Amino acid sequence: MKLEKSWEKYAAETEFNYSVISDLLVGHGTKLVFEPNSTIVSRGDFPQHVYFLIDGVATGLRDYEDGRDYSYFQVDKTNGNIGLLEVLARKHKYIATITSLTKVTAIRVESAIIYELIMSNAVLLRRCSVLLAEDLYNRSGNDGIFYHFKGIDRVRYYLVRYYEMNKKEAETIRINDYYKEIASQIGVSTRTVGRNIKQLKNLNEISSSNRTLTMSLEQYKKMKQNMTNEI
Repeated sequence: MKLEKSWEKYAAETEFNYSVISDLLVGHGTKLVFEPNSTIVSRGDFPQHVYFLIDGVATGLRDYEDGRDYSYFQVDKTNGNIGLLEVLARKHKYIATITSLTKVTAIRVESAIIYELIMSNAVLLRRCSVLLAEDLYNRSGNDGIFYHFKGIDRVRYYLVRYYEMNKKEAETIRINDYYKEIASQIGVSTRTVGRNIKQLKNLNEISSSNRTLTMSLEQYKKMKQNMTNEI
């Protein structure tokens, strides 16, 4: 049997969020609301709970040697769980501090309940294996490329990825992230992001109107090409 056929067989089992597991959690879980910039879990704490996001966006923080915290991943309702990695890895501490980027609504469940459910359910195990493998695959690529970019190419990389993740039918997208959020994602100062954005506008790789940034399909192609040429 070819590998693609095997993948097709389990193609529907690729997500692990609250919508997938809610029927198995009847009678368990507490609904919580976190205002923006609230701490959901703290790095180093015991993973007593797993949180499933049902609305909003949360972000993970990594601290660096220079004393600053950089955001390095985001969680929403599509991929939305916090604490699952630690529970499945059987680790005694949350690996990162997770804060609410927007107002977040989440279901908090005892970790032991989630772990027993997963270990006794082959479908959930398969879903978790895809979730963790995709995360590892993506991080392997980012660590090898993204963190070696300098200055403007870090911003380019971020915006190229943003376009690819947010483009739907419309070829021109709005970039809703603030400079501060972009800076925290790529590990540079807000001032550096602003300077790089101005340079990208001068190069016609991005546009702005009424303080709103936009990127067209042609600008995306141009930015991606310029980034590739300078690697």
